Amino acid sequence: LSKTNFSNNSDFRALLQSLYATFKEFKMHEQIENEYIIGLLQQRSQTIYNVHSDNKLSEMLSLFEKGLKNVKNEYEQLNYAKQLKERLEAFTRDFLPHMKEEEEVFQPMLMEYFTYEELKDIKKKVIAQHCSQKDTAELLRGLSLWNHAEERQKFFKYSVDEKSDR
Repeated sequence: LSKTNFSNNSDFRALLQSLYATFKEFKMHEQIENEYIIGLLQQRSQTIYNVHSDNKLSEMLSLFEKGLKNVKNEYEQLNYAKQLKERLEAFTRDFLPHMKEEEEVFQPMLMEYFTYEELKDIKKKVIAQHCSQKDTAELLRGLSLWNHAEERQKFFKYSVDEKSDR
């Protein structure tokens, strides 16, 4: 963040795309955690309840999308950079306790309620889910690009046909 030249549009966009990809990974991690890991812990212990929340991941993703879509000039980029820095600092302050909770509460509970072999199996399933969600996202992104390319092709074909009719 501190090394990004916010006056340079390509630096600005590269940073936002990198942040967006990173936060999508966080979001995927949290989703798997909530839907799979917490579910497994609930089966073994009555004291577990859904304690994980979004931790403002959706808000941050929305902020990055807004920056990628709406920021048009250097002045807007510099203003956005200030807002981005503030929001990232606030997110980090909120997120670090969440990470500490994972290390101090949930990891020991996993070790307590599951055997080593079960943990290895859980890890494999989490990685598979993560890869599956990532592959699905890439497939959807690819389909979106394909549809966009088809639309462009239709537009250009229409333009060429229109010119040849003249």
